[in-house]
Amino acid sequence: MEQSSEIVIFFGRFHPLLLHLPIGFLALGFLMEILSRREQFAYLKPAIGFVLGLGAISAFATAILGLMLAQAGDYGEDLLFVHQWAGILLVLFAFGTWWLYSQKKKKATVKLRKAYLGSLSLMMVFLGVAGHYGGSLTHGSNYLTQYMPNGLKKLAGMPVEEKGPKLIENLDEAVVYTDIIHPIMEIRCNSCHNSDKKKGDLQMHTREALLKGGENGPIFEAGNAAESEMIKRIHLDQNHDDHMPPKGKSQLSDEQVLLLEWWINEGAPFDKKVAELQADQEVQSVLLTLADPNANKTAVEILLAEGTVVPDEEKLNAYVKEGIAIKPLSNDANWLQVTLYKNDPVDEVLNRLAADFPEQVTWLDVKDTPLTDEGLAAIGKFKNLTRLRAEKTDISDAGLAHLKDLQYLESLNIYGTSVTDEGLASLENLENLRRLYAWDTQVSKEGAARLQEAATQLDINLGYEVEVIDSLTVKVLPVANQE
Repeated sequence: MEQSSEIVIFFGRFHPLLLHLPIGFLALGFLMEILSRREQFAYLKPAIGFVLGLGAISAFATAILGLMLAQAGDYGEDLLFVHQWAGILLVLFAFGTWWLYSQKKKKATVKLRKAYLGSLSLMMVFLGVAGHYGGSLTHGSNYLTQYMPNGLKKLAGMPVEEKGPKLIENLDEAVVYTDIIHPIMEIRCNSCHNSDKKKGDLQMHTREALLKGGENGPIFEAGNAAESEMIKRIHLDQNHDDHMPPKGKSQLSDEQVLLLEWWINEGAPFDKKVAELQADQEVQSVLLTLADPNANKTAVEILLAEGTVVPDEEKLNAYVKEGIAIKPLSNDANWLQVTLYKNDPVDEVLNRLAADFPEQVTWLDVKDTPLTDEGLAAIGKFKNLTRLRAEKTDISDAGLAHLKDLQYLESLNIYGTSVTDEGLASLENLENLRRLYAWDTQVSKEGAARLQEAATQLDINLGYEVEVIDSLTVKVLPVANQE
């Protein structure tokens, strides 16, 4: 008996494959009937009956497969009831319309024509109803309206929701399940496990449904995420039949998986707040992004993500025609990267670039060029500069002072220059500077150590590592690091 049921469901799964045939044939037949009333499309009339016949037969086959698929019990009863009966009525009216069309051809009475047109119209109504509720069963009841523009929602009298993720204002007071876990399930799980659709006899849209579990029992073991069925399936290879969400659906991010595991390991509470649960540093970092998406980003990452104004294309092309290597940082960004060479009039070009693109230039490479302190003065005007390569140039301490206001500068290479400890002092207030390459300069180990104390996140490379043990002791380790 069980094997017989499985065969029925197996054939029922061909329902989605076949259902587009009656939709196409019946809609085409309706369209042909409308168009054939015009003289230029009169040639369509002989084919209408054939198309309606194909539509009726394919609708019948689709309905049979749909009834088979319903035996799986994966769908909510209310939506399934409407979809099922709309489909049955569609089949009846499709065959009725086909028959009336053939009778109308034999005897074109007013009564038959009216009956035919009425049946044709009702057929299209049931086609629309069956299609809509079928889509709701498959994709969720809000599938059509989820991304409807707010203007149309207002016209339709529907509630308008804010776009994008909802940030948590008070993280400590947020209820973990309600404010964090449920929203994850809502966007990643509930399209297949809701009140209208229950794949594997599992619903996840309410607390009660989650605790009930599915056809294989509970989906999580409170206090033990590793042994929870839900987490096991999430970690399966995407090509595995049991992987969740199924391949082709939007997948959970690593951060979302981490939060689900954290909630389960903490006992899967439904009423506790964030402040009442234990969270390690990794979980805390992810939680912070729920209140502030930029919480774990560096200032430079935020800057590059936010973008800048579009550079003047005419000016940009003028530099390109001149032979200056200037181009966008990526295809979808307005940030510019510039590379100058030995034969370029470097200081003069930098002064012009500072006037034309003071906000957009973020990567600059002027290594091994006749760059002077005058050029560094121009570089100091690129307020969003994040990387600067100025190795093997004629810059000095005085020139380096022009960089003191570059708040987003993250990487600086001054290898092979005459910069000393005095010039290094100009960099002390650059909070985002993370990498400084200063080997083969006049910078001493003691000067590097002083800067390292002022900027603890800065990695200084002098051709050896400088490690500050205390304010008076410097440990030097040889390295062979180069940019």
